[in-house]
Amino acid sequence: MNKHKVISHAGLAIDLATIKCFKLSPFSDLGKTNILIIEFKTRYNYIENPKTGEFEKQEYNEQTEIEFQDYETAKVYKLEWQEIWEDYLNE
Repeated sequence: MNKHKVISHAGLAIDLATIKCFKLSPFSDLGKTNILIIEFKTRYNYIENPKTGEFEKQEYNEQTEIEFQDYETAKVYKLEWQEIWEDYLNE
């Protein structure tokens, strides 16, 4: 497992160790277009249920979305993020 490394690019700071994948959506979804989606690895936490006093496992599947003015710009940033991530993985 690679060590944590935070990188800032395209106005977003991300810990590269937490990335699962990058997706690019040219389609309109709830009024959004040209979206770069960064999915993060699933993380887990245990939270105490106040009624039972037992700890319950919580699963978090998070993502960040960045909307760009056009598809070509979104595509360029996706490729740049992928290159940064690939370089990190090859360290």
